[in-house]
Amino acid sequence: MVFVFDLGGVLSDIDVQGFLNRLHRLMPEGGHAGLDPDVLLAGGGDSFLHEYELGNLSSKQALQHFHEFCRPEVTDEQIRQVWLSELAPVQENKKALLRHLRRQGHTVCMLSNTNDMHWQFIEPMFCYDGYTLHDHFDHVFLSFRLHLHKPEKPIFDEVCRTVPQGQEIIYIDDAERNRKAGEAMGWRTFASIDECIFELLSNNK
Repeated sequence: MVFVFDLGGVLSDIDVQGFLNRLHRLMPEGGHAGLDPDVLLAGGGDSFLHEYELGNLSSKQALQHFHEFCRPEVTDEQIRQVWLSELAPVQENKKALLRHLRRQGHTVCMLSNTNDMHWQFIEPMFCYDGYTLHDHFDHVFLSFRLHLHKPEKPIFDEVCRTVPQGQEIIYIDDAERNRKAGEAMGWRTFASIDECIFELLSNNK
């Protein structure tokens, strides 16, 4: 089988509201006229974070956009730390599961809408105690490197072109719109790792 894991919301817990609260604390009192930080996370094509996830903006350019929300004295590092705080560390049991699946002969992939700052934060979590990223994944598909974005079909096509043919693809993603795109490709989808494991174990009884 081929297992395809989302990053934020599946392998790493995400704290969107906490991030927004911390971002608000960097803003002038009363916020910034005409700019709503809640809107920038909506994922629309007019959001600079959407462009950042597509790799069309550099981290430096993304930080410049964040500064539009913030008080003049706020530094790049303060913004970076707030932005990184959206993602929680990847738990050891999830990393162990990835390695176990690979040892069992399955193909294991990550498919994520993410950006350079988040990836620079996350990647070292898979590189420790002698392990490397490739001990956990056969393939990593990242929106900012591919210039492709879920739930659009081309990024799913890229996965299909790369993984072994003729095998069932198990796709775990917390976003319904992404799961629907996976289902349209004929993939078997789940909203969480726990749901996936329960279903697979139940079917093997």
